[in-house]
Formats: sequence, structure tokens, C-alpha cells
Amino acid sequence: MAAPIILDFSQTITIAKDASLSGAIDLKGATCLGFICPAAIEATTVELGFFASSTLAGTYTEVKRDGLGVILTFAVDDYALLPNPADLFGVRFLKIRAQTAVPAAVAQATAARVFTVIKAIGL
Repeated sequence: MAAPIILDFSQTITIAKDASLSGAIDLKGATCLGFICPAAIEATTVELGFFASSTLAGTYTEVKRDGLGVILTFAVDDYALLPNPADLFGVRFLKIRAQTAVPAAVAQATAARVFTVIKAIGL
């Protein structure tokens, strides 16, 4: 019998005021499936880029598939799932970046932004 899949919404990731890149979180073996965007952010459409490291205090590099950065685009206050969660399989330590489609970083000038991480254990 396969192990049950458990969804976990308890972890958050924050982009600080005046920053575009979040602090790091430890996914602890869970698979990141998507995010819940806060109701207020510096854009009406949010695009997130992803950065990974093998250690919490390590060097974070952009997550890419086929040479292009993995991104998730969604509206403010949305519950958005990654089109291909396999893009983040194996990522242990994760940072997100608010950006435009160019991509260019978008600083959160008015306040810190807290995103809820949608993740699963047992995939």
C-alpha cells in the first residue's frame, strides 16, 4: 500500500520590506507544490522565481529547466500551484524572488510579504 500524501500549509516564506528575494526556508524533504499569495503586493500579477541551495547558509542559484528559470505567475491573493512540481523536486533549501517577466527583481517597497508554502509529504 502506498504511503498517504499529506498536504502541509504550515510553512511560510517572507520577502522583507525593500527586498525582492526572500529569506531561506528548509523544506525538510517535502515537495513544494505552490504558494498562496498575500492580498497586498507590489504588483497585480505576481511572478515568482526560485533559488535553491544544498545548505541553509549556502550559495543560492536559480532553479532552471531546459536552461530557463522556473517561474510561477499568478494574481494577488491567489492559491497557485506550480504547473510542474517536479521542477522543484529535490530542493531542500529554497528562496523565492518577486520579479517581472523580463525577469527583473521587484522590491516590496511598502511592506514585507508573507507567502504560504503549499507542500506535500509522501509524493
